[in-house]
Amino acid sequence: MELNGFSNPLSPSGTASLVEPPPHHIGADAIRVVFRAGRDLARRYLPEPLEPVEDGLGFAYVADMVKVSADEPDQAFLSPRRTQYGEGIVGFYCRLGERAGRFSTFIWVTQDWSMGFGSIMGWGKKIGEVWRTHLNPYNPAMGEVGPGARLAGEVTRLGRPVLRVGIEIERAITPAEMPGYGDRGYLLRHQPSPGPEIPAATQLLELQLRDVRTGDVFTGRPHLEIHDAENEDLAPLRDCEPIAAYAYKQGWTTDTDARLVHDYSAADHSTGRRA
Repeated sequence: MELNGFSNPLSPSGTASLVEPPPHHIGADAIRVVFRAGRDLARRYLPEPLEPVEDGLGFAYVADMVKVSADEPDQAFLSPRRTQYGEGIVGFYCRLGERAGRFSTFIWVTQDWSMGFGSIMGWGKKIGEVWRTHLNPYNPAMGEVGPGARLAGEVTRLGRPVLRVGIEIERAITPAEMPGYGDRGYLLRHQPSPGPEIPAATQLLELQLRDVRTGDVFTGRPHLEIHDAENEDLAPLRDCEPIAAYAYKQGWTTDTDARLVHDYSAADHSTGRRA
């Protein structure tokens, strides 16, 4: 085959691929609200054999993101539009045996290449609209990010509200004071069968993020709204109790070095049943 590229669409030179070859170096300017869902409700959103932590702790997250591919190190200068995107997440902290991590149940992003990478790796992403408060200390009506500042993030899709998070900043903290349950993510990679002779593939993967750095961390009063949006499954989470909020910056490297930890039979998904 003469066609090349990391992802579809393949082309003669490979430059038409939606996703550039990893590793991808990623940075986030984020707001995270931690909420309590209860173990029974959290378990409904986690694929087996993942288990909830504590009393079903989950997180809602909105961030301005920047990505630079190692394959194109000057990308941020040469093509800023290919490096910037917004992201919103609703997920749960979890454990697989003794290994703690996070499972991002639903993700909304503003760029197709981020959604495409999610399909490859096992992040359940959709295209949405994402906004986040930007404070400019030189604006006469604004101050700096710090105690007393209020930040919010919103996600909408199909013209309807999906998620809103907010923080009223009270104090600065160290990165170690922000609970993160490690730098390990669990991913559910599901590829339905396109034909009777082609098996479906559903796999639980474990991915360790590399070179993680966190800074400019603040905590404060949380605000959380989860809506029953069209073509979502968020209604059971609308009354979850927000218990903490954080604003922070973080960077890491994502590579295609995920580890298979559970392989589900294709038969379990022929009728759309839960993993």
